[in-house]
Amino acid sequence: MTRLHRLLVVEDSESDIELLREALSDSEPALELDVVRHGEDALSFLRREGEFESAACPDLVVLDLNLPRMGGFEVLRALREDVDPRLRRLPVVVFTTSATATDIDKAYDLHASSFVTKPTAFEHYLDTVRAFREFWLRVARLPANA
Repeated sequence: MTRLHRLLVVEDSESDIELLREALSDSEPALELDVVRHGEDALSFLRREGEFESAACPDLVVLDLNLPRMGGFEVLRALREDVDPRLRRLPVVVFTTSATATDIDKAYDLHASSFVTKPTAFEHYLDTVRAFREFWLRVARLPANA
């Protein structure tokens, strides 16, 4: 039996969230999505603080860079500097509209697991999401979560 995988999506755009849900709707292996809309909630969710104290630990974080209140780079930095080893090694896929070398380099300097630019065409978007889903949830070995 294939185990259920959990993704935390950190995205403020409702249309991007819906596109991601659509692209992952036929997921195999099984997939559960949790969504937060800004960086502060992402950290609270992952640290199981406040309203998120009973949140399930995700296997993978899909992180936009352009977020209100706390941007994606700040979230990534906070995760990689966290005292909790579970958060430091949690795979984070930066999934953003940016394709600039500066953003790509900065994401990897902050130890992003991968950097994916969101395609603008619907079919390319679906193909891209399915490709990183295939890699991260079927091919890659993910760290054990506590």
